[in-house]
Amino acid sequence: MLINEVCQTCSLTKKAVEYYIKQGLVTPMQQENGYRDFPDSEVARLKKISVLRNLGVPVSDIREILSVQENINPVQNSGACENKFTQNKTLNNILNQRHREITLMQEKQQLLAELARNQDWEGIQDRLWQLQKKQTVLERLRNAFPSYYGDFICVHFAPYLCEPVQTQEQQEAYDTIVTFLDNTQFVIPNDLREFLDAMSAEFSEADYEKMSSGMRGAVSHIEQYLDINDETIRQCMEYMQTEEYRATPAYRMKEVLRQFNRESGYDDIFIPAMCRLSQSYREYHESLQIADRKFLERYPEWKGSDYYE
Repeated sequence: MLINEVCQTCSLTKKAVEYYIKQGLVTPMQQENGYRDFPDSEVARLKKISVLRNLGVPVSDIREILSVQENINPVQNSGACENKFTQNKTLNNILNQRHREITLMQEKQQLLAELARNQDWEGIQDRLWQLQKKQTVLERLRNAFPSYYGDFICVHFAPYLCEPVQTQEQQEAYDTIVTFLDNTQFVIPNDLREFLDAMSAEFSEADYEKMSSGMRGAVSHIEQYLDINDETIRQCMEYMQTEEYRATPAYRMKEVLRQFNRESGYDDIFIPAMCRLSQSYREYHESLQIADRKFLERYPEWKGSDYYE
């Protein structure tokens, strides 16, 4: 297929196709008469490029996405599944990054609208500083905790990082958090890396927000939650005492996280600092402790299990 027909088929301009050729995303064949001929595989590739570019995906990410997809071998099922999973992970990473960029832009847009209304330059500057502090903590959380867990923990803590830092205690708490995260790295054991990557491929930022919101709702109404979910909780507890569960990556991940939280200072440094930094997080943490006590009152046998500490 010649370039003019390719442009019509793929809804692309000739300039765009030339650019993708230059970037090495497509490689047409050269005919004897000098015309470039695009085989069906390259036309299909251009169609995908067109979709991704119209969705705002940068060329560097498109190259990675297409590279993963075209390595899928339909004969080797395990390899195909692995590459499809990798592609989903790449697409989800892009989706989550876009979600974060849009959220940040919306927050700045809101501040700009307020500035236009009230001309409160100092107030808006203070809000911008707070937004920058929030982004600083979230960036470091994502660096310290990789893959699915890093994305989830950022979504979990984000609502509690919106309060202004007004007191010396809050500033010291913020500095403690940043220092802790700068010097902390949760290293994923090799046997769990695939497990976390699979979770990253499955869930989006919106899914993390839904899960985090559900956790807050359960903690805030713990007795109602326990009443409604009593049967499910008991079944889950029973399963978590089995050898089958102990052989799962989820159990292994729980144990690794528990050890990390205890030995890294996450429990003794990071969480107390979050409580000093954010009143709303301190209230949530207190609610979490109350929910924990009520859970053990309802299921006292759980306290003696090795799952609970």
